[in-house]
Amino acid sequence: MNKKLLGIIILISTLIFNSCKVANSINDYQKLKSIENTEDYGPLGNFLKTLHKTEEENVQSPYNELRNFITGRNQILSSNYKEGFETLARFLFTYPSSYYESESSYLLGQALIYMVKNDPLYIEQFYTQLLSEGIVEGEENNYDAVTNLNASLKNIYSQMGIIVKDGKYSFNGYIFDRILQDEESAFPLKDFAYYFSIRHRFSEIKNENDKEKFITNITYLKRFSDRYRTSVLQENILNNKSYFPDSIPFTLNDNENKNYQETIKTVQNRIDDIKALFEEEYYIIGNGIIIRDRIPAITQGTEKELYKLYNYDFVTVLNKTNVYNPKDKEREDWALVKYDTYYGPIIGWSYLKYMTNNIKGIEDIFENYKSAMNSYKNYDYLKSSDFFSYILNNPQTNYFTDKSVYFLWKVNNKIGELVSSKSNPYYKYVLDYPKYFYYNTNNNVLQSSTLLYNYLVKILPSNPYRFVISGDSEAEYSVD
Repeated sequence: MNKKLLGIIILISTLIFNSCKVANSINDYQKLKSIENTEDYGPLGNFLKTLHKTEEENVQSPYNELRNFITGRNQILSSNYKEGFETLARFLFTYPSSYYESESSYLLGQALIYMVKNDPLYIEQFYTQLLSEGIVEGEENNYDAVTNLNASLKNIYSQMGIIVKDGKYSFNGYIFDRILQDEESAFPLKDFAYYFSIRHRFSEIKNENDKEKFITNITYLKRFSDRYRTSVLQENILNNKSYFPDSIPFTLNDNENKNYQETIKTVQNRIDDIKALFEEEYYIIGNGIIIRDRIPAITQGTEKELYKLYNYDFVTVLNKTNVYNPKDKEREDWALVKYDTYYGPIIGWSYLKYMTNNIKGIEDIFENYKSAMNSYKNYDYLKSSDFFSYILNNPQTNYFTDKSVYFLWKVNNKIGELVSSKSNPYYKYVLDYPKYFYYNTNNNVLQSSTLLYNYLVKILPSNPYRFVISGDSEAEYSVD
């Protein structure tokens, strides 16, 4: 057994039960580890014993959903765009309402950029095959079936942003526009999605006939920079010599040249303003703390579009400033922060008073907590469980204790969703740590048990996460 996780069981048992029962509780836990051979472990044991030994790849289940998404994501990130296109196109076709829909769409958009340029005919071939799989056998030549297939293919192209005209394929980035328009999207990288949605409008400047294209490049660079003033992509676009060559092969008039020079100066100043003067690791001590990483869209004009940080997040502070707030008539400390995501950083200004770098004495805990959160956000629930458990195995409570309890509880809920056969890795986790789980017979769902809730109540009785956990679950929580 993992010694770190055994440690948390010992610690929790010590706090929940009185000292004379500790040994018996641990012994009982060890006996329950082989739950398959247990006849009387209630609904949880019954559920686990009735699972199939293996799971068919085409069965729609949370485990297959996550597995297929991760496969497609890894293919795209490894630049295997054709394989990634196949995997994610099928994924979105199979799981259109998936939690990973926005992320999959973002990745599929990157694959489409490649496919439209390098193998456009395969797009129609693959989607036609995908749609044909839904046609009843023997109806392939039926007129209505073919008509419906063509209509479905046209609808897919429209949703993806694929345009076919005179036998030539192009991509207008609409799949990225949908991410930008979706207020419920959990996918944070709005600047990347916005750039990819307008990427096709930037043109290569090759000869004296490309003056209008060059002016268009200036317009789109300015438009992007005005909206995302702290985006690292500004530098990538400005330094792209195919868009903005050192020597332009045509002459700009006075107004055109003035606009060009002013745009370059403005963008370069913004690039310089977000360069790191230092890099200091901080953690957030407030909730709903806004990162001002972009200008909200004029049509909506609300700050809820801006990215928010919570007291379980951590950032790298790149710069600091002190500004006067005329409304409150006082000066405020601000920090330029970098918040890392799986696909790249979000950079923006935020209130310094809601963050601190006071990790003296808990440096090891802080590093493990960062690893735990990174693993959790990367959907690596087994690894994140190890890190959170390591933090909870520390005998002294600290700033990250309650957050680790909360996220370990969330991890167990996620793992509970993914246990659908005896062959998947999450099944073994439940066998090893059965006290983390209970089987809800009301809705036939494997959920996180009250163990961590009770532990949190014992060590931090009035902690807000206690109410979050109890409010998010159908379990009946009690400290008795």
